[in-house]
Amino acid sequence: MKKMMVLMCLLLTVFANAQEKKSLKEIGELTFLGVDFSQARVFGADETTEQFKEAFRGINNLFLREPKKYDTAKAFDAKVTNDLDPSIDLIDGISKADLFTQDENYALTEAQIAEGIRKLNTGDAKGYAAVIMAGLLNKGRNKGTFTVVVFDIATKDVVLSESFTERARGFGLRNFWAYPVYKTLGKVKKIK
Repeated sequence: MKKMMVLMCLLLTVFANAQEKKSLKEIGELTFLGVDFSQARVFGADETTEQFKEAFRGINNLFLREPKKYDTAKAFDAKVTNDLDPSIDLIDGISKADLFTQDENYALTEAQIAEGIRKLNTGDAKGYAAVIMAGLLNKGRNKGTFTVVVFDIATKDVVLSESFTERARGFGLRNFWAYPVYKTLGKVKKIK
């Protein structure tokens, strides 16, 4: 009897994992949760943790202040509700010890992405959500890596994710790191 129960559980797990993932084209409506910098690592920069936190808040606010440039509905080709509070709320918890790294090869793992999604407070939102998770911000190479993640809000299961490494440029800390976010947003349609 125990063997039968174990076999049934195993089959259910395999069946659940074998279900076909949705493509971005099949998702007509989602909630955009901003740019989550809580697991970002900065390499080779001189600015302070507080300066970075302020820049991170400013980057998230660009989605509201410059909606034509940071057009999430156009990027995801869907009806999008912007709710940036979940990502902005996580910025206060960033510590100096966690933010700066000497590892120029830092990259978000699937486990970190899953953990990041669990930490996002999605409130009453239903259906699907998207977040851009910041990885390595490499000042030495002027490049930022960001992972676009689309997930099912109810189950917190990742539906799609893809990382993009883009050139950073611009005057001021916020603008410098906002540029690769902007370029990443422009590549969302390439996610299959």
